[in-house]
Amino acid sequence: MSYYDVICVGGGGAGVMAAAAAAGEGARVALVSKDPVGYGNTRMAVGPAACTDLPGDSREEFISDVLSGGERINNRTLVEALVYDAREALGRLESFGHTFIRDQDGELTGSVITRAGGHTKARTLQSSGGGVGLGQSLRAAVEKYGVDLYEDSLVLNLLQVDGKICGMQVHDLAKGKEFVLWAGAVVLCTGGGGWLFYPQTSNSRTATGDGYALAFHAGAELVDMEMIQSIPFGVTHPFAYRGTICGEPGTAGPAGKIVSGSGSAVLDGGINVMNRAQVVRRMAEYIKRGDVAEHGGLYLDMSPNLLLEDGEKIRHRLRSTGISDIILPAYGRRAYDWEEPWEVLPTVHFFMGGIRADADGRSNVPGLFTAGEAQGGVHGGNRLGSVALTEIFVFGLRAGKAAAAYAGGLSRFIGQQPARATAGLIGRQGNCRPVELSRRLQSLLWENMGLVREKDKLLLTLQAIDELETLSLDTRICAEHVYNTELLDFIELGSMLVTARLAVTAALLREESRGAHLRSDFPASGGEYWRKNIVLWRGEDGSLLHRTERVPHDS
Repeated sequence: MSYYDVICVGGGGAGVMAAAAAAGEGARVALVSKDPVGYGNTRMAVGPAACTDLPGDSREEFISDVLSGGERINNRTLVEALVYDAREALGRLESFGHTFIRDQDGELTGSVITRAGGHTKARTLQSSGGGVGLGQSLRAAVEKYGVDLYEDSLVLNLLQVDGKICGMQVHDLAKGKEFVLWAGAVVLCTGGGGWLFYPQTSNSRTATGDGYALAFHAGAELVDMEMIQSIPFGVTHPFAYRGTICGEPGTAGPAGKIVSGSGSAVLDGGINVMNRAQVVRRMAEYIKRGDVAEHGGLYLDMSPNLLLEDGEKIRHRLRSTGISDIILPAYGRRAYDWEEPWEVLPTVHFFMGGIRADADGRSNVPGLFTAGEAQGGVHGGNRLGSVALTEIFVFGLRAGKAAAAYAGGLSRFIGQQPARATAGLIGRQGNCRPVELSRRLQSLLWENMGLVREKDKLLLTLQAIDELETLSLDTRICAEHVYNTELLDFIELGSMLVTARLAVTAALLREESRGAHLRSDFPASGGEYWRKNIVLWRGEDGSLLHRTERVPHDS
C-alpha cells in the first residue's frame, strides 16, 4: 500500500510534464499509464509545436487565431495561459533532452518555422527527432525526476473521502494484480477518445476516453464534449492503414485541390490557409451526398503545386515532416511523388472537449486536476494544427505545480482497503465478448457522430448505447490473470460507453453547426445565441445532467 503526494495518470506529454513539474516542487510523485511512457498519441504526433515570441508574430495575434479557430467558444483564460506560457513550457521540454530544429546560427527564425493551417503567422516549430525522439525524451524525464512508474496499468476507480480525491484502484495488466495507491492529488492526463471511432481514427488504441469516464464518475464537470475534430486527410485503404494521417490543410500547399468522385472541384487551391473544420465541412457536403471515390473518400491532388516556382521545396518540406510517409506503401510511388491524386477521408483526431478546469488544471472536485486532451475548454469548437503539443506541455506544467501545492497542504491519508473492483470479472461466463460490443459502438459512432449529425440518428445512438450497456453485463472474460486482454477490453468498453453518452448528449443539445460539430438539421451557425458551452456532470442518482453557459463577450 503506497502513498504519494501526486499521482499523474497518462504516460504522454501532459502526464510526464505534470509528474516532472510536481516532483520539481518537492512532491513524491507516481505516474500510472496504460501505455509505456512516451508512446500513445504523443509519440504518433510527429512533433510540431506552436510557439510564441517568434519573429513577426505577437501573443495577441496568436490568441486571436486560437479564438477564431475555435469559433469563439473557447475559454479565453485558458487560451491566454496557453500562449503566455508556450515558450517556457517548450523550453522545459528541451531540458528533458528534446530539441526543436533551429537555423545554422541556432536561432528560431523564419527559415525553420512553418505556418500551420488556420494560423495567420508562421509559429510552428518542428521536432528534430520527430515523435520517436519526443517519446525518448519523456522517458528520460521520468528517470531524471525520480518519478515512480506504473506502466501497463489501468486506473479502475478514483477513490474519494468526503468528496475529496484520496487515491485510486489500479490493475496491473502485466502482473494480473489489483492494488490501491493513495494520494493527496490526482492529475488526469489520459488523452482523448479517438478509438471510439475505429477504424476511422488517427489515434492509438489506448485512446478510449478513460479520463472522461473517471472524472464523470468522480463528480467532475465536463465541457464541449460534442466537439470532436477530424483531420481532413486520412488514408482510406488498405484497411490496415485506414485512418492514418497523410497530410493536413497546412501541408496541402497553395495549389493543392480536393476533387469529388465525379470529378467536381470540392476545394480548388487555398487549402493551406484553411483550418481543419473548414476543410472537413466542405468535404462532408460531398461525402454525405455520395459523390465519393471507390472507398468512400475524395481525391487529394497535390500535382498543381509542382507547377509553382517553389513546388519542389513544398514537396520536400512535407516529406521532411514524415507525415506523408504512409502514402508510399498505401498508394504507391506515383501518388507519393504527386504525379497522381490519392483518396482521402476525414479521420477522427482530437477531442476539444473534456474535463472542465481552470488554467492550473483544477476541476470542481477537490484534489482532481487535469491537463492535455483530457481537459476541455482551450480549443472551443476546433483546434488549430500544432497547438496540441504546446497545450499538453503548458498545462501539464501548470497542473503539476498546482497539484503539488494542493497536496503539500494536506495531511497524509490512507483509508480502508476498498472492495476489489475486478472481483467476479476474471473467468466470468457470458454470451458475447467485450470487443464485439466495442466494435458495434465504434461503427455506430462513426456513422452517426463522425462527420454529420442529426437529431433522429443521435436519439437512436443513445438508445443503442443503453442496449450496449445492458449487453456488457453479459460478457465473458477469460480466466487468465496475466495480460488478460478481455478484461482490458471490458474496462475500456465501460469508459467508451460513458464517453459516447457524454458526446452524443452534447451533440443533441447543440442545435447549430459550429466548428467540428455539423448538424444536417441545423446547418447554419447559431451566431451569438449559441456562443455557449454545454456543461455535463453526474447527478447524485447517477443520471447525466447538463446546462449551457454563455461565453463571456470578451472571449
